[in-house]
Amino acid sequence: MRGATVRPAGHKENIISWKRRAFVAGGIAGARFAVKAFEPSLMKRSALDQGLISGGSFLTGFVSGAATSVVVSVVPFLRGGLIVRAVGTAATAAASIRAASDDGGDASEGAAWTEIGAEVISAAALPAVGSRPDKGNGSLSRFVTVVAVGSSAAFETAELLDARQDRADAKYLATAVGVGVGANAAVFAIAGTVVGIGKAAYRFVPGPRPARALAGAIGMAAAAIGVKVGAKAALRRVIGRLAAGNRATEIAYATPPQLASVSGSRFSLVPYESLGLQGRRLVSEVTTAADIEDVMGEAPRAEPVRAYVGVGSAADENDRVELAIQELRRAGGFDRSVIIAACPAGTGYVNYIAAEAAELMARGDVAIVAVQFGEVPSIFSINRLGDAARLYEKLISRLREEVDALGRDIRLAAYGESLGSIASQLGVAKASEGHDGLIVDDALWVGTPVGSPLFVELTANGVPVFDHPDDYRKYLADGNAVPDVFFLNHDNDPVTKFTGEVAYRQPAWLATSDRGRGIDPAQRWLPGISFWQVLFDTKNAATVIPGDFLSTGHDYRADLATFVRAAYGFDDVSDDQMAAIEQRLRDSEVARAKAIAEGKVQTA
Repeated sequence: MRGATVRPAGHKENIISWKRRAFVAGGIAGARFAVKAFEPSLMKRSALDQGLISGGSFLTGFVSGAATSVVVSVVPFLRGGLIVRAVGTAATAAASIRAASDDGGDASEGAAWTEIGAEVISAAALPAVGSRPDKGNGSLSRFVTVVAVGSSAAFETAELLDARQDRADAKYLATAVGVGVGANAAVFAIAGTVVGIGKAAYRFVPGPRPARALAGAIGMAAAAIGVKVGAKAALRRVIGRLAAGNRATEIAYATPPQLASVSGSRFSLVPYESLGLQGRRLVSEVTTAADIEDVMGEAPRAEPVRAYVGVGSAADENDRVELAIQELRRAGGFDRSVIIAACPAGTGYVNYIAAEAAELMARGDVAIVAVQFGEVPSIFSINRLGDAARLYEKLISRLREEVDALGRDIRLAAYGESLGSIASQLGVAKASEGHDGLIVDDALWVGTPVGSPLFVELTANGVPVFDHPDDYRKYLADGNAVPDVFFLNHDNDPVTKFTGEVAYRQPAWLATSDRGRGIDPAQRWLPGISFWQVLFDTKNAATVIPGDFLSTGHDYRADLATFVRAAYGFDDVSDDQMAAIEQRLRDSEVARAKAIAEGKVQTA
């Protein structure tokens, strides 16, 4: 027929062949990436987490290997396969030698890209070797490649397991592999369903080939949109349940506090039920005058003030800020020598340890005020960062106006931790525009995530970042003055290090041999794989045991008392009193954990 396209013999078979090779290449590369995901990173991880990390790494490797195989199959210069087989065989042999060596080789960014590139090329080469052997050397080439891939995987797996501090056992490995396989099976099932719907539309829609191709594309697009809509609906449901949980009433905190100096009491302008779960805990745990006398061994100077306004306490953020000012005024907050404006985390959480330490050290002569911006964990509140910063800016600006108008010797201080830290810094920076310096007198910012312009500006101008109290003591011993702003970031805190760029760019903290405290010297950066590792490190950064204070990851409990003392100028606290405070903080956390464990009223 005139105009008909005559396809060469074996065209369909060739398409099936390169598709098969791409799938095999993707599987090989994915498996190699999954093995490398067992390498040590910042935090210890469970078998479940390891399975998900390896699963994500497998997908990264699969896409890389399959895409490289497709390129090899369609580029005429490479289609013959001889060059690919030669390079791939050499690459796999080099990988085997590197895995068997003791030193692990070069840890630079270039070496990491070379290693991953070699893995991908060898993955693309192996199915090519197996499908089109050349006369005289096909069997040998295939044998060398298979042996090299297998031996490098075996050597590297043994090496990685030996390097792991948690000494993963057979159960750990089996669980991790099962989770990884299951997670990837789910992903491939979803992808297969989307593709299958497209193919079905192509086959069953009548008409010419272009119309059927369009129908197939529309079918795939509709299926992908359906998956996206379903995922978003599931996420909204999860977030909704989390928010509802943070509005629930707990058994131990069902009764409003009796002290007039806190929000939610019968004297308060803020209804107790509007404070939310985190707010009710905070105001109920205020340090009493008796606590101060017991721990500090001297009479209190005043009753501590805790003013808290929840998202349900007023109609909008302006009303919430004004309510906080009125509540602080009512409770006597402006009669205290120090006012600490705490920026909550995503759920409304304000660190009880920092609050209690400040109240003890000030002998009660301190007020803590916070306005809640959200009800869900910080990981789901990143899109609310702008709202949180704007709310804090308004709060700190109004506090500055009130303090200046009173003309008293009141120090206005900022406190923020994690997402609350970066929101606080953004708010302070905006509120400080037009002022000579920062609008606050003191600040303690803990576990600042990457992305704060104020952090970058101040540290570039010489403001130190402390990892541990020993760092601060050494800083003073070197003759430095006490800074007005304190940044406390652990060297091995993934929350302060994670960015999407770690997927394709080596971070500075892994590009140096002087990595800091708590970072495994065996950890290295690998394209694609490190993204999944640090992502789950971030999730696991603050796994804590009540009363067992550690100084690692995103757990700052062991350091907070020292830095609260330094940042807010509580210089009249003796070493004996510090020891008593540290013990009190641990005892309080254990008691609080028991109270929380009683559960919620709705499930009693």
